[in-house]
Amino acid sequence: MVDKAQILQVFQNLIVNALQAMPPAPHKPRLEITARNLTLAENQVSSLAAGDYVEFEVRDNGSGIKPEHVEKIFDPFFTTKKHGTGLGLATVLSIVRKHGGQLELATEVGVGTAFTVYLPKAEEALAVQARRAPNLNFRSGRVLFMDDDPTISTLTVTMLQNLGYKCDLAKTGEEAIALYKRYKNLGKQHYDVVITDLTVVGGMGGEECYHELKKLDPDVRAIVASGYDNDDMRRQFFDKGFLGYLTKPYREKELGKVLKDVLG
Repeated sequence: MVDKAQILQVFQNLIVNALQAMPPAPHKPRLEITARNLTLAENQVSSLAAGDYVEFEVRDNGSGIKPEHVEKIFDPFFTTKKHGTGLGLATVLSIVRKHGGQLELATEVGVGTAFTVYLPKAEEALAVQARRAPNLNFRSGRVLFMDDDPTISTLTVTMLQNLGYKCDLAKTGEEAIALYKRYKNLGKQHYDVVITDLTVVGGMGGEECYHELKKLDPDVRAIVASGYDNDDMRRQFFDKGFLGYLTKPYREKELGKVLKDVLG
């Protein structure tokens, strides 16, 4: 019994990490995902009580993790990637533990890495109900979206268009502020909402950008996007004036819900 969007985020992070750990050609990459039911004995897996669980394993034949990095990889903001935020695995661990599970790691340099997710087995079957297509096309307008990742920007533009929005793109906070000024100086209506990435490599991030936009327009409505799923972090940004919080990676349904919460 899990939050589907959050568990999807767990596996997206683990799979992307595995793919990024693959050496260049002529290496033949292999990614294996397996699942099984199992019964754990007491103390068989750290911090988990004895009982029935579902075990998911994501195994790759990539470069492996260096011993000096193993103890740090779950720390927030630790990363060995040039453009990484260091929030992916911290988020994975947080979500798994929030669901009463545990995450284990086995790795060997030059051989590969396996992440194993343990989640409590549901006590009863979930009743299957016919799903209605969500009616998310609730509004039209213009959104200012800021993210330095071109892939995320392209995907999000498609989602916003499907939801009935037009979208202007910025790679940094500086670009977002310039676009906001230009749009305002043209005598247009304000952007319906600004969605800002929290961390921008080599440029102004989402929090600073929002504070600058508030000076231009006290009524600016802003949503922060972050790869870190943490309730305390959400509260901090709401206290700072943000009206919405998006956990990356998100799908169209999650984006639509946050927009609807913010815009009504």
